[in-house]
Amino acid sequence: MNSLQKTGRLIFRLLKITATNPRRLSHVLGTALSASDEVVDKSCDLLQLPQADVNDLLPATSERWEIKMMMFPKTHASISLLEFTALILLLKRTNSKKIFEFGTFKGISISQFALNLPSNSEIYTLDLPDEQVQTKFSTDPEDAAIAVEQGKGSLVPPELRPRIRFLKSDSARFDESPFAGEMDFVFVDGAHNYDYVKNDSEKGWRMLRHGGIMAWHDCRPLDPGVVRYLLQSSWQPRRIIGTSLAFATKP
Repeated sequence: MNSLQKTGRLIFRLLKITATNPRRLSHVLGTALSASDEVVDKSCDLLQLPQADVNDLLPATSERWEIKMMMFPKTHASISLLEFTALILLLKRTNSKKIFEFGTFKGISISQFALNLPSNSEIYTLDLPDEQVQTKFSTDPEDAAIAVEQGKGSLVPPELRPRIRFLKSDSARFDESPFAGEMDFVFVDGAHNYDYVKNDSEKGWRMLRHGGIMAWHDCRPLDPGVVRYLLQSSWQPRRIIGTSLAFATKP
């Protein structure tokens, strides 16, 4: 069915819904508008990114993976349960023991990582000091509000805190060279404007070992800086269906 045929069928159905079930018209239009958000701006057209299903991340052999889950109070700017599952599967794929996170915030994602990593792992998470409000690159209002929010890492359970290295710095001024080529997994979830996504991604990519995986959060229309950067990268990132995650493996 070509685009013209689909348009005609959609118009017919909209007219039918309007006549027979008008209360559901808002649902259909809302779904269409949400889908259009993904493609309306060609420079951050999500459909240009190859897709992967969470099931594609499962082990290819008869090996079984165990995932541990810790429940936290609902908070904004955090990962969903499906995203958490996908991220842990990515950790398992690389047999991760050394990981790095850009963007600690309350510490939910780094806690989930630590819970699923061996006790001898090296776990690093980077965020701004609570007292710092000035950053090298400008940020959007939401990121700026998160940057000045107190209590970064405050939700990390006491029993996990000794296993995690909390680094405090503007990521634009952070020196990644001591970690070059060492990380099994890097998670980019700091500021979401293009300049910071570029900075964090390129530093994180240098930190990855060959065969390591980098994952990005908030690959979605609401954060066009993330999508634009990924579309321009040469790393062949893939978007995980049903989430705002994307990931790439370093050759």
